[in-house]
Amino acid sequence: MSAFIGSIRAGQRPVLLGILATVFATVCYGVAQFLARKLVTGETPALVVTTFSLVAGLVILGVLSAHGVAQDRRAPKRDFLFIALAGLLAASGVSALFYALSLAPLVVVSPIAAVNPLVSLVLAHFFLRRLEKVTLRIWIGAGLVVAGVVLVALGAS
Repeated sequence: MSAFIGSIRAGQRPVLLGILATVFATVCYGVAQFLARKLVTGETPALVVTTFSLVAGLVILGVLSAHGVAQDRRAPKRDFLFIALAGLLAASGVSALFYALSLAPLVVVSPIAAVNPLVSLVLAHFFLRRLEKVTLRIWIGAGLVVAGVVLVALGAS
């Protein structure tokens, strides 16, 4: 693997690292949903599972990001509003996901929850036109994702 990474041109390394980080995130999200399903179908309420998972994440991320916090304090105040809003929305999303996992099977909830990048795609198309280019190929891929989720949801019901 390291020989493959070494053979990639310097300009492509960030893209490769982004892809590898995405694969890692996908595995983490999948395992987290499996574990959450196991927990919320037992005696533990979904909100308690959410609280403990978010606190654990806060501690881990706090340790990992402690070094950069000093320089980030000088960021514009408006950025902190967006950071707080992003945290609130992320916590709400995790809470809703764990609640959904307590009510419906993992094989139904997980594919539906995996459609969340489509929301990002639509928002990027409308608000980040100068930074992100959403091509026809991307829209076709997104349509295929939606079709797959519909098939999974219909097949499980």
